[in-house]
Amino acid sequence: MHRIVAIYPTDMQESTRFLNRINTHLKRNLNDEWYCLKTGFSDFEHIMCVDIASKETAKFILFMGHGRSDRLFGSCSLESSDFISLDAIEHNKSLYKNENFINAHNIDKFRNKIFFSFSCNSNRNDKNSIGRNAILKGVKCFVGFGDIPTDFIDFRLINQGKIDTNQIFPKRAIAIFKGIIIKIMKQSLLISIQNNYTVQGLVDLIKIQTNKEIQNLILSKNRNRHKEKIIEKLYDFKSEILIFGDSFESMN
Repeated sequence: MHRIVAIYPTDMQESTRFLNRINTHLKRNLNDEWYCLKTGFSDFEHIMCVDIASKETAKFILFMGHGRSDRLFGSCSLESSDFISLDAIEHNKSLYKNENFINAHNIDKFRNKIFFSFSCNSNRNDKNSIGRNAILKGVKCFVGFGDIPTDFIDFRLINQGKIDTNQIFPKRAIAIFKGIIIKIMKQSLLISIQNNYTVQGLVDLIKIQTNKEIQNLILSKNRNRHKEKIIEKLYDFKSEILIFGDSFESMN
C-alpha cells in the first residue's frame, strides 16, 4: 500500500531535474510505499494524474514543481515559450506548457488529504491563494513554501525586469543551495513518513535539519565566497514554510 504519493511534472527545460533526487531516494528506501506520478505533455495526462492521485488511499500528497501563489504548474516541454499560441501547443507536444495544473477549481480533488506543495510562493495566504482555497475545499492540511531560488525563477525575474542582475543569487550559490535543500527534504520526508509524524513534526524536522546545515556552513573552513548568501537563503527557506489547516494531522 502506498503511504506517500508524489506528483512530479516533467520539465524538459531541466529547472526541476534536481527534484528527482527526492524521488529516487524515497523510492529506494520506501519501495512500494512510495508512488511517483510524472505528467506528460497533454492536458488529458494532467487530468488523469489528479484523478489517480486523488483516488489513492495514501493520505499524503507531495507536489514537486513550479508554481505561484494561486496555482501549481504542470509539464513544460523543451521548446515551450510564453509567445506560442494555444492552437500550436494543441497540435505539437514539443511546444506544450501547462501553467494551470492544480488550482482553486480542482484542489477539492484532494479533500481529506494532506497536500505538501514543494513549490515557490505556495505559502501565500489570501483569498486567491491555493493554500487557503485548499482548506476551504476540504483538504485537511496544506503546506506551502516561499521563494526557492532556482535558475528558472531568476531568469524569469531578469526577463521581466523585476530584479537587478547585481542582486541575483549567483549560479554557483544556487547549485549549492539546491543540493542542501534536497538533502534536507530527503532526510525529513523519509524519517517523517517512516515514523508517522504529524505535519507539524515534519515541518519542525525540516527546520531542525536546515539549522544544522546553516551551522555546518558557519563552522566550515571552506572559503566559499557565497556562504553568506546561501545561509541567508536557507534561513528564508525554513522561515517561510506555512501550514494551512490541521498541523497535527498524522502523515499516514
